[in-house]
Formats: sequence, structure tokens, C-alpha cells
Amino acid sequence: MADILDTYVDTKALSTPGDFEKAGFTIPGVTSLEAAVDDDYIPEGYESVEDYLQCAREDYEADLEADRENREAALEDKEFAAGEQWDPAVLASRKGLPSFVINTVPQFLAQVVGDWRSNKTGIKIVATEDGDSNAATVREDIVRAIEQKSRSERVYNDAFESALTCGDGAFRVTTEYLRDDVFDQEIALKPITDALSCVWDRLSVDPTGRDARRVFVDDVLPRKEFDKKWPEHSASALGVTTMSALRSAGWIDDTTIKVTEHWRMIERPRLLAMFEDGSVFTLDRENIEDLLSTKGNPVRTRVAPCSYAQMHLISGHAILAGPFELKLTRLPIIRMTGRVQDIAGRRVRYGLTRFMKDSVRLRNFWRSVAAEQLGLAPKAQWIGTESAFEGYEDQFRAAHTTRDPILKVSDEAVIGQNLQRVEPPTPQMALHQEAVVNSQDLKDVTGIHDASLGVKSNEVSGKAITARQNQGGLASLTYYDNGNAAIQEAGDVINQLIPQIYDGMRITRGVGEDGTARFVKLNDPYDPDSIDLSVGTFDVVSSTGASYTTRRVEAADAMLQAVQVWPQLMEIAGDLVVKAQDWPGAEKFAERLKKAIPAQLTAEEGEEQVDPQVQQLMQALELAGQEIEKLKEERLLDVEKLKIDWYKAVTDRLEALSDDAVDAAPANMGAMAEMLSELLKQPIPAAGVAPAELPAELLSAELPVMENPGPEALSPAVGPGFPSAAGAF
Repeated sequence: MADILDTYVDTKALSTPGDFEKAGFTIPGVTSLEAAVDDDYIPEGYESVEDYLQCAREDYEADLEADRENREAALEDKEFAAGEQWDPAVLASRKGLPSFVINTVPQFLAQVVGDWRSNKTGIKIVATEDGDSNAATVREDIVRAIEQKSRSERVYNDAFESALTCGDGAFRVTTEYLRDDVFDQEIALKPITDALSCVWDRLSVDPTGRDARRVFVDDVLPRKEFDKKWPEHSASALGVTTMSALRSAGWIDDTTIKVTEHWRMIERPRLLAMFEDGSVFTLDRENIEDLLSTKGNPVRTRVAPCSYAQMHLISGHAILAGPFELKLTRLPIIRMTGRVQDIAGRRVRYGLTRFMKDSVRLRNFWRSVAAEQLGLAPKAQWIGTESAFEGYEDQFRAAHTTRDPILKVSDEAVIGQNLQRVEPPTPQMALHQEAVVNSQDLKDVTGIHDASLGVKSNEVSGKAITARQNQGGLASLTYYDNGNAAIQEAGDVINQLIPQIYDGMRITRGVGEDGTARFVKLNDPYDPDSIDLSVGTFDVVSSTGASYTTRRVEAADAMLQAVQVWPQLMEIAGDLVVKAQDWPGAEKFAERLKKAIPAQLTAEEGEEQVDPQVQQLMQALELAGQEIEKLKEERLLDVEKLKIDWYKAVTDRLEALSDDAVDAAPANMGAMAEMLSELLKQPIPAAGVAPAELPAELLSAELPVMENPGPEALSPAVGPGFPSAAGAF
């Protein structure tokens, strides 16, 4: 079998998932990326470092050029949503004139983002044929704990708003050390604030980037900061030819240097073996001997690829850090796109802002022109001959600044003839009408109408308003689906990373669906209750709906309404109604109320429900048992009294035999000795002994009190169970 390993698989390729993972590597952004790369390191699949860098630069330029139109349009969309809405040429022609920006784009975007946020998307882990349901629950709780600690809502919402604004968004799944003083790691979600910093594989078509074989995540550093972190790769040491090539490609300029994470998917062969019991293992030099000794020779073998996501941190002229690897079937950079149209092999990507721009620009223009006309209209309010204003010129000029209700005119003034009031000019109605039309165009383009925006419209009934709001939601359904798909992909990456990161014995925190935290022991072979995360396969699905808190509030309100309609509900489910309420003491109130509800209604699932008649019979039997115990106690008291009477009778007879009148009789002395001997032989009954345990002779004995007995009274016997004195002596 060792020959098979040498024939099919490179020993180095079988390191799973590589020396860096065994050493506890993490994805960049968490560990120090300033660590120097070995001088003799050559990336896998290349003959030299320069060969790798040349290929990376070519792929970067080709991917960037293939998506250049979408990227330029996306940048313009982001600027437009931020308020840069005037065309530069038109704005220059209106220099000195009103140029309003009535920016309602964020309101439309916020409406869609808010609707998406109100329907929380949850990650569900489902066990497959060889997975355990308890392990799936623990994984799901760990995923929720990761989301909670990473502030995942902020990460998801930033990516979704970016996709809505410019058609593209992104975030990443990464790992980081649990604390500064430990080696345990944990999984985290991190935002990518600028989606345009990601240069995706030009052949990728999946809206989440699942099929991408590479992606570049750019960052730009000042040259001084770059030289401080990586002095051995300072740009000042580059030759003139290299510097010129890097400048033309955009990798470097006079003040900054581009640094990028080059993520790529690689495959390494592995040898799979299936044994007689149906189990399948990956064979390598570390486990082959143990597997052959315990399971025998495999019945089938085959060489299968194993995928890894590998990252090098590079500039245009050097490898700065890496490699960093994760055993994944996809890149840990998650893409969230808007809408995509394929046009003759050309992919056009856009968001909600793209087709709002023309309507917004026109509305800004018409409102600005209307303001311009009002601003340039004459300020004069009166027109007349010179004689009409004679002596009162200053009064007319200041008429608009005073509150004096009286305006004096000269005696020569005739109102309506040589003195007339000029009404202020009104803007052209066409300008106002065009602005109204453009506002309606915005609603038609986005599919978001007045009802969705909270504005009163023609709809009157609640049903009509809800129907119009639902239309707005349907118009944005593509964005919702792409956002939910991205979250599901993030859950898939986390699910693949869990057995790699949580690989040792540890106690970790999980979060249940109701938000309660619980601690779980992992990978402890000596604890049967511990969960082994390395066993089983699991699928990831997403569920969309209101959050648990929202659903709980809605359920509580619905229960109260049901109680108002049917008050008898409190008699059969009052504990559940009270428990759902969000006020102090609800839990204790519910527990107390539960005791007043029939047992057959409060029985938990799986518990046997007792028939009412059988339950009454059981209660009657319990009462009968109590009566029997009471009678036993009374009988024991009688037995104790009987023992006391018996001992008293014997004592009295002994006293009678010891009377002075019979002390000298030898026969009487013999009878006393015999009675004492027999009395000492009788065991002392213990307290609580049953009547049946006492000797029958004692229970039926009648011991007469003898006064001055004669010899004839003592001769035959002294009582039942006592032999005669003659027989004893």
C-alpha cells in the first residue's frame, strides 16, 4: 500500500491542509502579515517567484479589464447616491445659478434595506445520512454564536446596501485567535467596506462568487508605511524598467503602493480507500499502518482531488506574506450582487440606483430652473407716474419691511390709473408639472410606491395598502434572493471550517434559536455527552422570516386576541398564554397556573396520558393504602400495650410467690426459679413488632393474681408455657 502512495500521490500534497494549518495559521487581517517569506519559497505550480508574480499581474489586469465598464458605472452610482448628481458639463454651464440636489435616492435604498432587515435570514445546519442531529444542533448554535460576536447584521447589511447601490457587495469569513494569550482560534465575519476593491475572476458567473477560482482584494498603502512594514521590498530598490511597468499597470505611483490579497483555489490529489465495513478514509503515511492493521486491506481505492483556498499577500513586485490555506470548496470571500443581465456574452451588473439617475437629474434641473425664474423676477410691487409717488417714495420702497397697515399716496394718485399694484410673478406650471412627473418616474423605475414609502396615496383600506406594499417587495425580490444566497454561502464556509478550527478538546459557547447561550463540551473522547465535530457530514440551508423576538411578540399578541374571542382558552392553555407575555414574573405565573390545568392537557410530548377514570381509580387506591397504613399503626399500639400487660402480669406473680407466707416452701422456691428461667429465655419483642410475631401462648395467657397460694395451687403448673416445678427439680 505504501507503493500506491508513492505512485499516485505526492507526500507533500497529502499534508492536510498543509504545514501552515498544522502550525495554526489564520487568514490575513488577523495575524501579522509582516512576517518574512522564506527565501527559497516558490508558490505551488510555478517554477519561480517571478513566474508566479507575472501570472498574478496578468490575471489581475485581464479580470479588471473584463469588468471595467461595470466598475466605472458602479463608481458613478455610488457617487450619485452620495449626492454628486449633476453632470459636470451642465453644472459648469449653470455657474452662479441655482443647482439644487434634492436627493431622495437614500430614502428608496433605505426602504429596501429596511424591508430586507426586517425578515431575518437564519443559517440552518442539517445532518445528512451519516450526520448526527445533536451535532447538527451544536453546529448551528456555534454558527449563531459566531454571527452574534461578529455583529453579523452589520456585515450583511453593509454588503446588501452596497449591492443595492452599485450592484456589487462583499464580505469575508475569517479566523482569529480567541485571545492574545491562547492558541485556540475562532471563526469570524468581517466586512469589506468597498466592494470595488475586489477584482473577481472574469469567468465567474455565480452571484455569490461560488464558482470563482481566484479573487484579488486590493488595499492601497502610503509608500512610507509600506517601506516600514516590508523594508526588504522597498520600491526605491526597483529598477527603472520595473518601476515604469508597475506605474503603467497601476501598481505604484509617487505616493502609494497597491497591496493585494491574491486568493486562488488549488487542488491536491488524495488517495481514498474503502474497507470491507463500508468506511472510507483518506490514506497517508501517518495513518496507513493503523488502518491496515485494524481494518485489513481496502476493497477499493481511487485518487480524488482535495480543494484548498490559498492566499498570498503580494505587491506588484514581491510576495509579502503567505501562503495561508484553508481546506474549503470555495473562496472565503463572499460576493453579494444586485441584478445581472447577459448581453451577447457581456455581463451588465447594476443596482437600484442605476436607472433612477435620469429622473433625479431632471427633477433637480426643473426645480433649479423654477427657483431661477423666481429669483430673477422683478422685485417691484407698485407701478405709477412720478406724481403719484411724490413725497412718499421712501414709504413705498420700505412697504415690504414694515407692519404699518396704512400706505399713504399723493393727492395726484388715482388707484387703478396712474398707480397700480403689480402681482408677484408665478413660475411656469410646466416646470412644476415636469417635477411631479419625474417623481412618479422614480416610483415606477424602482417599483416602490407611496404606500411602501409611508406616504398617503389613493389606497384607503388596509388590504389595499398592504397589497401595494407587497408589490414593492416583489419588485425587489431579486435583491433579497441574492442577499440570502450570500448568507447561505457564508454558512457553508463556516460549516466547513468548524471541524478545522474547533479540532481539539474545548468548551465553546453556542446560541440557541431563542437567543439563550449555552456551553458545550467538544471532542472529548472520555465524555459520552461530548460532541465530536469531526464526525459526519452536514448541509447548510437558509430560512427567512421575522426574528425570534418579533415572532414572540406577535404570538403573544395573537394569544391575547384569541383569549378575548374565546375566554375558555385560559382554562386549557392559560400557562402558555401567560408564559408568552413579556413582563416580570410571567414564568412563575405560568408555572402556578399550570397546576390548575388538567394533567392530561399539560402532559409533555412522549409522556403517557392517563385516562380520567383510571386516574380516579389510582387516587382511590392511594387513599385505601393510606387507611391501611393507619390501621397498621393502631394495631402496633395495641401490641405494645399487650406486651406491657404481659410483663406486668409475670411481675405480679413473682411478687406473689415471694410473699413471706411461702418463702419457706421449697416447692414455691423451685417454681419461682423455673419461672425466672423461662422468662429469661423469652426474647424481648422489639418496638413495632407485628401481632403475629408474638408467641401464641403469650397472646392467650390468663395470668391470675394469687393471694396466699397453697402448695396445691403451685404444684401442677404456673401457667401456660411454664413446666411444673417437680419436673424441673
